[in-house]
Amino acid sequence: MAEVMAKGVNFLYAKRFIKASYGAEKWEKVMHSLSKGDQYVWSEGILATRSYPFPAFKAMIASLSKELGTVRNDELARIYEYIADQSLSKVYKIFFRFTNPSFVIKNYPKLWDNFFNTGKVVVPVAEKGRAVLKFLLPEIFLDWLPPACLGYSKKAIEMSGGKNLTMKELGKQHMGEGQWEIVYELFWNE
Repeated sequence: MAEVMAKGVNFLYAKRFIKASYGAEKWEKVMHSLSKGDQYVWSEGILATRSYPFPAFKAMIASLSKELGTVRNDELARIYEYIADQSLSKVYKIFFRFTNPSFVIKNYPKLWDNFFNTGKVVVPVAEKGRAVLKFLLPEIFLDWLPPACLGYSKKAIEMSGGKNLTMKELGKQHMGEGQWEIVYELFWNE
């Protein structure tokens, strides 16, 4: 299986969020605790258009969680909300304002491709106030997906006029060859 890569927007905007929220000193402590290889990924000039090894991103999140103490999923979701907000162009943001949340969620598979080089997302249900997201992903995404899905979805829902998003896991199944199917149900108010 090819190495799982994440687009540079994940790295660039996570770094900005952490420095702005927790300070440059905390960022330096997080970087210092990473392996030399992961430090190198984070220390080079991060470009939004390039892709970087996803394990380096996960290592940074694990280091941040350790540095801050126990971090809940809703706290981590704020990082992913910020990444989603900052990575979308003004044209996307204007478009989102003129559509509805279910339409935006239907386009989740296209948005996924803006962030990763692997994995598949299917949206079998997207209706007023409710959607079902089905992910087929490598195992490396398992612990990362809950807060990331919540954060990205919350931003998308809010940008298109929805509010009060909640998310419930409907299932998680090993599909063989390191692939997992994870299904979430989203609810929101319009």
